[in-house]
Parts: sequence; structure tokens; C-alpha cells
Amino acid sequence: MTRRARIVVPGDPSAVAFARARVITHVRTWGVPLDEELRESVKLVASELITNAVVHGGGFATVGLYYADGRLLLVVHDGNADEPRRECATGDDEAGRGLALVELLAARNGWEPTANGKKVWAEFDVPTEALRPLPTQFPASPPRKVNNDDDYRRSTLGAHPYEALPGLHRSPVRRDRP
Repeated sequence: MTRRARIVVPGDPSAVAFARARVITHVRTWGVPLDEELRESVKLVASELITNAVVHGGGFATVGLYYADGRLLLVVHDGNADEPRRECATGDDEAGRGLALVELLAARNGWEPTANGKKVWAEFDVPTEALRPLPTQFPASPPRKVNNDDDYRRSTLGAHPYEALPGLHRSPVRRDRP
């Protein structure tokens, strides 16, 4: 069974950390068996590819994440059709090592032009231990008769919020602004 996720990343470098965390969250939710070293490799590669897409891609980026048959594939789409360039960084440079790290940490990697830019991908070999099954159906809630807002609050919260929290009293909304 193939597991899939898609993450849209705004074209802002501050969004990279959130997108990276979402990648790891999806992998954990799927029950993909990653040891600490492989999990850190996936995080670092995701961070590098997403950062490159946001900084050089000219806008939004889309992250595709796929898992099947012991292979975890990370695909990052951006709007810049230029080939990713591996820079030669010196000891003091803060940038230029990203693609070298991707080549080192991923089992396979590459890029392809697309109609609207390019996709850069990295693939990891993952142990094929049994995965937790995803829920196929969620339990249904019994139907509730709702007459007004107070009845609705009681039916969903068990009590009116002011009744449920001792010491909390109703007070009229007061607006001090004209």
C-alpha cells in the first residue's frame, strides 16, 4: 500500500521548519520504521530541498511524500525551471553544501523539469517492518436533537460553559470604545 501526503509551503523561509516538521509527522503517523539516524537524515534532506525551493523557486513550493515497499520518496516542486547547482563551499561559507548533503544522505536523488518549473527528489531505503494500519472508518456520533445554542453547548460540552467551570460567571459584553 502506498502512503501519500502533500504539503504546500509558502514562499517564505520561515515556513521551512513547519514543512519539515510536517514531513516527519506524516512519516511517524504512517508508522514508517525509522531509526534515529535515518529520521535525522530525512529531516535534513527535507530541510535542504524545501529551503532551496523557497529561496530559489520564486514563490510557493509543494512537497510530495510517498512511502511504499521500503522506499520513502520526498519530492519538492517549485516554479523555477533552472537546474539545481551544487556549489563548492569553502570553510567559512554559510551556504552551498545543501545538495552535497542530499547526495550523501539519500540513497538516490535527482531532478526533472516540469511544465511549471522543476521537481527535485530524494529517496531513502527504509526497513519494511509491519506498518500500523490507517483507520478506515471513524466511529459515528449518535444524532442529537438541538433546539438552541444552550442545548447545543450542553450536548457537546456536557454542560453550559459557565456551568462547567466553577467561579466563571456570565457578564454582559462591555465595549469601552465608542
